[in-house]
Amino acid sequence: MRSSRRMEGALSRTMDRGEFLKVGGGLAGGAALLGVAPVAYARVEVSSSVENEFNRAAKRYRVPVELLLAMGYVNTHWEMPPASLCSYRRGDPERRGAFGIMALVQNPSADTLGAASRLTGIPERRLKTDRFSNILGGAALLASSQGSARPATLAGWYGAVSGRGGHGPRYEAVSGVGGGDLYAAQVLQTLRKGASRRTSGGERIVLQAREIS
Repeated sequence: MRSSRRMEGALSRTMDRGEFLKVGGGLAGGAALLGVAPVAYARVEVSSSVENEFNRAAKRYRVPVELLLAMGYVNTHWEMPPASLCSYRRGDPERRGAFGIMALVQNPSADTLGAASRLTGIPERRLKTDRFSNILGGAALLASSQGSARPATLAGWYGAVSGRGGHGPRYEAVSGVGGGDLYAAQVLQTLRKGASRRTSGGERIVLQAREIS
């Protein structure tokens, strides 16, 4: 973990957010397509601290861990970009105010970061910088967007992910929970195909493909 943080600190001094994520993807060798697993809501095999944190967050907020993992992959390929590279900058497509693996957003038009802080009781600063806190924030938003009802299939979470069709509050953001229909479609496509990569911190993460409906 310390070596990963040292790497992030060095990178933040020399490149922007987009370049940071490209480097992470290059170290991973990209995504790998996997065979389709027959059961939705299947248990994710834990082989890294990242997957452990996703599992803990999913259990706490009663959301599918594979859905959280798919969101994290679409957002940042499971990297935790330094907060200094994420703050909103007008006119910069790489600085839209989306923080961390779960893309908690804070900009002039959206504040899912603030909503996540209220839902979890975790300060905004910590949500921006601490990986597990960030994942908890994303899980809390997803649960809030869905409401009390829990869909029988992964496809049933589409509205909650997009932020426009769950049974709870409606969220709007540039990515992450509330990221709209295109974002939700990308998340479900990731679930269908599966993904595998090694993060810049050296941890191997595998998301097995799922039947979503």
